[in-house]
Amino acid sequence: MTSSLFETVLIPSDLSPLSDAIVRTIAGLPGIGRVHLIHFSAAADRERAQSVLDSQKETFAALNPAAVVTARAEDLTGDSIPAAILAASSRERASLIVIGARRGFLGRSLLGRGATVVLTRSRTHVLIMRSPETVWSGWIAAPAGLQDIFSKVLFPTDFSRPANETLHLLAGMPGIGEVVLLHVIRKVEGDQAARERTVSEVETGLDRALSPLERAGVPVRTLIRFGRPCREICDAATDEQVGMIMMSRYGKMDYLRQVPLGATTSEVTLHTRVPVLVACTEIHLTVSVRELGVDEFYLAEKIWLDYHATKSDPATDRIFCVFVEDTPVSVARCKRHPDGCEVDGVFTWEEFRGKGYARKAMEGLVTACGSEVLYMYAVVPLVNFYASLGFVPIKEKELPASIRQRYAWALGNLKGTNVCPMKRMSG
Repeated sequence: MTSSLFETVLIPSDLSPLSDAIVRTIAGLPGIGRVHLIHFSAAADRERAQSVLDSQKETFAALNPAAVVTARAEDLTGDSIPAAILAASSRERASLIVIGARRGFLGRSLLGRGATVVLTRSRTHVLIMRSPETVWSGWIAAPAGLQDIFSKVLFPTDFSRPANETLHLLAGMPGIGEVVLLHVIRKVEGDQAARERTVSEVETGLDRALSPLERAGVPVRTLIRFGRPCREICDAATDEQVGMIMMSRYGKMDYLRQVPLGATTSEVTLHTRVPVLVACTEIHLTVSVRELGVDEFYLAEKIWLDYHATKSDPATDRIFCVFVEDTPVSVARCKRHPDGCEVDGVFTWEEFRGKGYARKAMEGLVTACGSEVLYMYAVVPLVNFYASLGFVPIKEKELPASIRQRYAWALGNLKGTNVCPMKRMSG
C-alpha cells in the first residue's frame, strides 16, 4: 500500500556520501510510490552528476523494486539551489521533500542554510535527514545495516488542530514500530494542587490523542516533560533513542497567527541530532464573534493588559470578543453611562493585527447594541475605520456629560489628545 505521504518523493542529491546514505535509508521505508532523484549543477558537470545519480537510482531500485525511480541532473540557471528544489517540488507535485542537513556555516546549528530555506518556504512535507558525522557514525560504513528511522518515532503534541491532523497522518503510515507521544508543560502557575491539575489535564489530552494510533494498531507510549519545548523535545529524542521526530510545522499559536514556520518546530530542526519529518498541514481557521458572559470578562481583561490594563464592570459593560479557534484575540466594549452608551476598549493582540478582527468585534457590537445611539472617542488615525461602521465625527459638546467626563482634563480642548468624538445614530 502506498502512503499518501510517500506518493511522490523528491530527493535533491548533492552526490555526496550523505546523499548515498539518504537514498539507502528512504529506499528501506515502506509505502514508497514514485521517487525523483535530482541534482542541480553547472552544465560542465552534468555528465558526471548524471552518472552518480544513475548509480543512486540503481541502489534505490535494488532495495525497493516496487518504487518507480527517475534520476535527472539539471543545469542551475540563475536560481539558488533551494529555489530550484522548491520549483522542482512544485513541478513534480511532490508529496515529500527529503533533504540532507549539515552543520550551519558558523556552527550555531545543525541545519544548513539550504535546508532552512526549503523547510521555511515549502508547502509540502519535508523530511530532514542528518549528516552521519553529527549523528550515526556507522551509517555509511555499514550499508547493509540501514538505520530504521520508523523503528521509534517521537511525536510532540500541543493538542492543536495541526498536531491532531499530523497525528492522523502518522497513524496512516505503514511500518511504524513505536510512537512516543510527548507533551511539554512550559510552566505551572500556582501551588502543588495547580500542578497536579495541569498534569491531569495533560494526561487526559494525551489519552485522547493516542486514539488514532491505537486504532491503527501502532504501539504508543505517552510522556510528559517540563521546561522549554525545544530543549525537552531534543532531550527526549536522545533519551528515548528514537529514529525520527515527527511534528507539524505549526504549534497552536503559530497556526493561529498563520506564520510560515512555527517557532518550536524551527528550533527543533536546528538543534536535534535525529531526522525530523515536518508535516505541512492546511490552515483553515474558524473565526467567530460573540458577546462574553460576565463570567468570561477575564478574557477581555487579559487582552486589555496591553491597553492601559483596562478593567471590566459587569454592572455597565457589554463586551464582544473575536475568537480564532478557541483563542480570544480581539475585543470591543459598549459601556452604559447614566446618559448614554460609549464604545471603547477596542483592542486586538499585536500578533493578530491586520487580519480584520477588530472590525469583526465592532460589527458584533454594532449588531447587538446598534438600536441605541452610540458615542465614542476615536483615535484620529481610526476615524475612517469607525466611519465605515456608521460613526460620524461630532463636536465634543454633543457627547453626553458622563462620557465627556473621561476627557475633562482637556478642558474642552482636544487638540493634541489625538482623539475625535464620534456618534452613531440608532437603527
